Parts: sequence; structure tokens; C-alpha cells
Amino acid sequence: MAAKRIPLKYKIIAYIVTWLVALFATNPNGRYWPLVYMFPIGLAAFANQHSGGRGLFAACIGIYLAQAYFYFRSRKVWSTLLLFGGQVALLICNVSGCRAMLNTHQKRANIAA
Repeated sequence: MAAKRIPLKYKIIAYIVTWLVALFATNPNGRYWPLVYMFPIGLAAFANQHSGGRGLFAACIGIYLAQAYFYFRSRKVWSTLLLFGGQVALLICNVSGCRAMLNTHQKRANIAA
């Protein structure tokens, strides 16, 4: 009996939808769309508010790329669901970190004005 698999098109749809939901949860009014390229750094901001640098940015992107690699290569339903849950957890932390960074920048802008 062959092991059940989730078709690739469903994996792709679920992956794209979770990223879009996370992006809109971070910036619901669209004010900061020019900064969307910095979205992966929210994962680092979740852990440490005073972090920064290109190496850290590359590490955050690397975490997402590694997770995506294993997610799309998973062959069994349980491993796919487990990796999808990991992606959701990473994105929740990312959204939290991004919102904290945005709130910090808004406060600084209000003080400067």
C-alpha cells in the first residue's frame, strides 16, 4: 500500500496563502509596503529587539529557505503537516517581530516630529 501524499499544487497554494496572510497581518493598512523586502528580519526582531546586520538578515532568509526545501520535499502527510505547522509558527513569530519594529519606528517618528 502506497503512502498518502499531499499533491504539490496544494502545498504551493497553502504556502503562498500563509505568506500572504502573514504579510497582511503585519501591515494591514499598506503603509509600509516599500519595506516588504525586510519582512524576514521580523523573525530576528521577535527574539532580540536590538539585532541587525546583513548576516542576521541572511540567516533569517536561510531559515525560511531550509524550511521551504524540506516542506516541498516531504513525502508523507504527517511530515508535510508538521513542516507546515513549523512554517505557521515561524510566520507568527515574524509578524510579532515586525509589528514590534513598526511600533518602535512609529514612536521614534512621533518623537522626532
